[in-house]
Amino acid sequence: MNLEEQWKNMANGDEDLSSLIKKGLPSKSSKDPLQKIKRNLLGNSIIGVLISIGYIFIMIKFPVWQVLLCIGFVFLFTVWATTKTLMLFAYMNKPNADNTLLEEMKRHYRGIINWMNIQQRAAWLIYPVSTAGGFMVGGSLGAGKPIAEIMSKPVIIIALLIAIVVLVPVCFSLAKWMCKKAFGEYAEQLKQNIDILQKEN
Repeated sequence: MNLEEQWKNMANGDEDLSSLIKKGLPSKSSKDPLQKIKRNLLGNSIIGVLISIGYIFIMIKFPVWQVLLCIGFVFLFTVWATTKTLMLFAYMNKPNADNTLLEEMKRHYRGIINWMNIQQRAAWLIYPVSTAGGFMVGGSLGAGKPIAEIMSKPVIIIALLIAIVVLVPVCFSLAKWMCKKAFGEYAEQLKQNIDILQKEN
């Protein structure tokens, strides 16, 4: 029985798709990328929940409109991103038996690539807002003064703009690198496995 027949004979998803792929591909390509992607998606979701709780604490601790606006916006984004991650995790754990094995692998690959692209595009919108919120909270804690008083000074506004210009590209580059390490490398392994199956068909 070949790999495609094994896939079609799976009973209600009792076998894990990633295990089937791993058994049927050459040893140097059988690093189980799907399992690692799913594991990292779950870890990403847990971190998202913890960060969301942290944002709630900040908003309670600093109930001024500037912080509520900035951190509240970032909080909503984090909840949205975590929800999308959990949806992708669930999507990758529900194989479609009507698809061929190759089609199913492509479905997973498209899912993780689309998720990565959305996350990176959204980051350009979120990082300036989160930088502003963090700047105000940090400035208030450092100076021991209310945020409204700190932000009334023109020099502080200039410093905030400089911080946004400098930190946003740095944070984006770091986040992109982390995303590549956590997901991009395994997505590339999955693509290599897809190429191997396409050559065999």
